[in-house]
Amino acid sequence: MAKTVKPLTNTQVDKAKPLDKPYTLTDGGGLYLHISKAGTKAWRIDYTTPITRKRVTVTLGQYPEITLAAARQMRTDIKYHLANGDDPRDIKREEERKQLLESKNTFAMVAEEYMSRKTHIAPSTIKNNYRQLKRLNAYLGSMPITDIKPMDVLEACRSAEAQGYIETAVKMRTMAGQVFRYGVQTGRCERDITQDLLGALKTPVVQHHATILDTDELGRLLNDIDDYQGSFEVKIAIKLMPMLFVRAGELRYALWDDFDLDEGTWTFTPRKTQRRTGLSLIVPLPTQAIALIRELSLHARSKYLFPAIHTTVQPMSENTMNQALKRLGYSGSKQTVHGFRATARTLIVEKLGFPEALVEQQLAHRVRDMHGRAYNRTVFLPERKVMMQAWADYLDKLKENTN
Repeated sequence: MAKTVKPLTNTQVDKAKPLDKPYTLTDGGGLYLHISKAGTKAWRIDYTTPITRKRVTVTLGQYPEITLAAARQMRTDIKYHLANGDDPRDIKREEERKQLLESKNTFAMVAEEYMSRKTHIAPSTIKNNYRQLKRLNAYLGSMPITDIKPMDVLEACRSAEAQGYIETAVKMRTMAGQVFRYGVQTGRCERDITQDLLGALKTPVVQHHATILDTDELGRLLNDIDDYQGSFEVKIAIKLMPMLFVRAGELRYALWDDFDLDEGTWTFTPRKTQRRTGLSLIVPLPTQAIALIRELSLHARSKYLFPAIHTTVQPMSENTMNQALKRLGYSGSKQTVHGFRATARTLIVEKLGFPEALVEQQLAHRVRDMHGRAYNRTVFLPERKVMMQAWADYLDKLKENTN
């Protein structure tokens, strides 16, 4: 006949004292309290594994952190797993693995890992991305990415929207989407839940960059640039911008190694489209641009054509050229550096009669042929050389007409 075990009481457990050797107090069902010589009290349970039929001992935790009631509940859970043919140790290991995975699978950690792999974007873009992540992390950072619901992201974005930062809210949703897509790619989550939020946020009002399209006014601006009294490097930069109409960041990050002045070309991969297409853009250099760049090369002090004022390892600031225009009397509401792209796009088509698709291709926009295929930006080079030279000559003519 099986021996009857009288269950322990809280008083017995609490008042159990250490002896000259370890001993146990049994509660039944394999559960007992082990008291060491030093007085440490630990709950343990003995059971037979369901597959190997081996007798094992598992420590559940120490008293008083684990109370008598809690130890009994753990015994009940173990009995349940055994009855289902599972080894409780395997269940515990799986739970610990899951908790460890979740602790390394928070939105903030996945986002940080994603950002660490974005090595080919401008520092200003990285700074802006971290600004959006800071706002997102305030709401989502500590949450396992698998637990985040669309409404959680929406709440975070609407916190910015409520402050009047409509464009910031949209950028936050976009940034969150990038993190979730990276999570899908690395097996951290099932899908990009931000797709459920399309249309849920207010649409920001598009503000176009200020652009001068009047030819007389443009001629006066070009003459004012010629008379610029600031830094020589900045002067060359703002002289090249209307002539080459690349993005401001592309000119700021221009490398000497990318120029072939004998061939009259500048070849680089546009930073904005690098991840999407990887296509290089060839900028045909008109003779006026080649002359300016050769003059600049006599003062070269960095791998960049236009390094920062106080260091040679970074390009000039993103605000430098716009500040130069402001010093010349052209505020952001009148003309911006980026606005030169719209100026060229409009006037080359309207005044010089070149095909719009050719200008779009030179702008590194996504131009497609009649079959819907993206044009390779390395083709139509002879036609673009003619166009770029004609545009530079036209700008010279505007300057002469407004002298």
